Amino acid sequence: MRRRFFWGMVGVAVLTLLLGGFAAAFLINRSVEESVRSEFSRQAEATGRLINTELDRRRGAGPPGRTLGDLLRIVAAIGGHDYVEAALVGPRGTITLLGDTSIIIDLVPDIASIERPAHFDTSVDGAKVAVVAQPFPAPGRGTVVVVLGTTIDLVPWRGVLVRFAVALLLAVLLAALLARMFARRAGERLELLRDATTELAGGDLSARVVVEGDDEVAEVGVAFNEMAHQLQEARRREREFLVSVSHDLRTPLTTIAGYSEAIEEGKVGEGEMPRIAAVLGAESARLGRLVEDLMLLARIEAREFSLRPEDVDLAAHLAGVLESFRGRADSAGVSLESDLVDVGSVVIDPDRIAQLVGNLLENALRYTPEAGTVRLTVRREERGLVIAIADTGPGIEDADVPHIFERLYVTNRYRPVRPEGSGLGLSIVGELAAAMGAATEVQTQAGKGTTISVVLPAR
Repeated sequence: MRRRFFWGMVGVAVLTLLLGGFAAAFLINRSVEESVRSEFSRQAEATGRLINTELDRRRGAGPPGRTLGDLLRIVAAIGGHDYVEAALVGPRGTITLLGDTSIIIDLVPDIASIERPAHFDTSVDGAKVAVVAQPFPAPGRGTVVVVLGTTIDLVPWRGVLVRFAVALLLAVLLAALLARMFARRAGERLELLRDATTELAGGDLSARVVVEGDDEVAEVGVAFNEMAHQLQEARRREREFLVSVSHDLRTPLTTIAGYSEAIEEGKVGEGEMPRIAAVLGAESARLGRLVEDLMLLARIEAREFSLRPEDVDLAAHLAGVLESFRGRADSAGVSLESDLVDVGSVVIDPDRIAQLVGNLLENALRYTPEAGTVRLTVRREERGLVIAIADTGPGIEDADVPHIFERLYVTNRYRPVRPEGSGLGLSIVGELAAAMGAATEVQTQAGKGTTISVVLPAR
């Protein structure tokens, strides 16, 4: 792993240097060409003015001076050019050579109609020549065209390439040294992460990695530690859930087994049979509810159930759900109230929403003491439809609020006033709400009660 990481870093460094070097060379060459050609144009323009001045002097019968050939040779010596030639293009397109040579001036395309500077490369005796042809107005005579040419490379590529190769070699050596250092450090950290992953896969959920720095490897380490923590918490909750369920299953089974054994041995009198039958029926019903809730919760978590939405008068539907709990509330001495605003027809699964609200009502009745109140409200808000169940029970501690939808959490943390029920109602509520795309909210105050709201999407 370290070797692959090392060569990968070296390869990236070399590729980056090569691409950067070629890009820099291209840009430098282009900049130099533009600068040199601009200088050529300036020198050609100055040469045109000299030629025009010489022609004016000759027309004015001034004293004899240097010839135009001498003038062009002086310009070539001063400017460092291999070729400096000129021609006069008359008004009718006639071309008159100004000077002694016409080696490159004959290579200028359409010199008789040239109107702007022309830059091109040509070849003379096998040597590459950079040429600029510059037209310059000559009043009364036409146009003077000055042509400059040089065989000197604009950029000395041989020297540049040698220096670049040396710089590349030094850069590769430096990159290799740094890559070796980084590869060793990163390799050690990745190996620790690999070892921790192996331990986690082997069942050691306490495996963690030491996070150092703030790079990508550190981010992976943080993510691994968070994942391991979540797995450990899930395993802990699963273990607590199994312990709680085992206890809840054992209690009715023990009662049923005890009374069955007593009946079988003839220890129960005729007068006690109705009472025992009622106890056995209640424990069997409790056991059935627990098994049914466990199966439902398993199906919901595995997404092995379906929603069957239809148009439902939500207020009327929930009024019916509320009435089904009226007898239980009356027997417990709890006042059951409602504030069901007519929100019209809603597309929703009536069975699932009844199951969700029923579990919330059952949970509220379990924890609301005698003479207390459980209130069901429905209202429409901008964010959606809000179904809320409020009770006057003991309330929930703030630290427990984030966990109340975990399986058996509330049952284990708080002693219910009435022990009936499986204790899985809130877990089912949380899963059903998530399946329907709804949000859950909890408002509670110790000693004054709790309000649990389900916010259905606006659609």
